[in-house]
Amino acid sequence: MKICIVLSTRPEIIKLATLINILKKKKINFFLINTNQHYINIMSEVFFNFFKIPKPKYNVKASSSTYGGFFSKTIKGIENILYKEKPNYLIVQGDTNTAFAGCFAASIYNRKYFDDEKKIKIIHVEAGLRSFDERMPEEINRKLIDQLSNILFTPTKFDFENLSKERLNINKKIYTVGNTISDVIKDNIKLIKKNSILKSFGLNKKKYFLITLHRPETVDDPKKFHKLIIDFEKIGKKFSTKFLFPVHPRTKKIINKLNIKKLNFIKITKPLEFLDFLTIMKNSKIIFTDSGGIQEESSLLGVPCITIRTTTERQLSIINKTNILTGYDYNKILKAVIYFNNTSMKPSTVFGDGNVSNRILNLIKKFEIKLNKSFKKKS
Repeated sequence: MKICIVLSTRPEIIKLATLINILKKKKINFFLINTNQHYINIMSEVFFNFFKIPKPKYNVKASSSTYGGFFSKTIKGIENILYKEKPNYLIVQGDTNTAFAGCFAASIYNRKYFDDEKKIKIIHVEAGLRSFDERMPEEINRKLIDQLSNILFTPTKFDFENLSKERLNINKKIYTVGNTISDVIKDNIKLIKKNSILKSFGLNKKKYFLITLHRPETVDDPKKFHKLIIDFEKIGKKFSTKFLFPVHPRTKKIINKLNIKKLNFIKITKPLEFLDFLTIMKNSKIIFTDSGGIQEESSLLGVPCITIRTTTERQLSIINKTNILTGYDYNKILKAVIYFNNTSMKPSTVFGDGNVSNRILNLIKKFEIKLNKSFKKKS
């Protein structure tokens, strides 16, 4: 069994880290392809180092300045690598451009073969998520990846039902396993006790808010983004609570262009390394985000989340009342803050139990055994 893993972005590296290290520990034949979608050190390389992930065997250095330029070079580059390596499985995670490029390259590779034994089995980790909002590029990516993949690992039964409604359960293997981020949190949660990041920012536990914003629909419109910053400043003043805002590099460029006067309640800082960010999340009073993954992570950590979006693919967080979807309306955001300010929350296991990566590997092994038996019968 030979496995190819295609990755690049911060969430892909973090969420696949436990699975990669299990493969390494069990001496299973695998290699990594890095598309360099996230080419900035603080958004990529530092996470390879922290999780002690082997350096990628291949680096496809495609331009990320345009979608067309990225996809054309990345898909071709991955396809060439697949012809050279001939893996049995290709794993992608989530809904990124990297995940779609890896999946599509494997699909093109498979078209050259009529014999199923020679085809690469495409595995999608974190399958079945749906926001039902096709204005989001991620929604298009995740739907296409699920269509092209052979084995789909969904985080929850809710995501499994999404795939069933699309009739993907008819000709694909679908398993509900949880989200691998629960493994990562379980493995690292004890380390935050020794972390000093709160002290370096002058913060006290549960006495500050956390902001993470990076999506184009949130930050690319200067007027809309400027209003959000001012709204957060007003909320900080109203509740006498400071915000910490680790800024994504693309968001930082936009902030620099805005004529924002001095902020008294918002501390803007560079992106944080994983353990620092986990510590900041765990100890925050409320997290304000437009990230998909953080909606799950906040639930696993037992921290209230307010999602600054109009739709979400993590509907279970809304159903379980660990997350409130507010859009960009100040009054809705304020109402959510008031609600969570008077609510205590415990960590939830709805998105995973911390043993997801082992479960995934065991299912791949079982699939491989059945596949080999099937091929032997045919021969």
